[in-house]
Amino acid sequence: MNTVHYSSRPAAGHQPATHSAGLLATLGLWLRRSRTRRELAELPPHLLKDIGLNESDRYQEISKPFWQQ
Repeated sequence: MNTVHYSSRPAAGHQPATHSAGLLATLGLWLRRSRTRRELAELPPHLLKDIGLNESDRYQEISKPFWQQ
């Protein structure tokens, strides 16, 4: 009969704290992008002009998925 042993230790070269920190950073970035694009979509035309954007720029930015820069 074969016996399988599981270890709670990470594999060599694997750093779970680093990976989870990277994941959290990525999720935070995606959340910020989503929120910023939603706010941009709601800006009135005069404020859009104040920041140097036109309707075409707005549409191009808000059409991007949250994971795209």
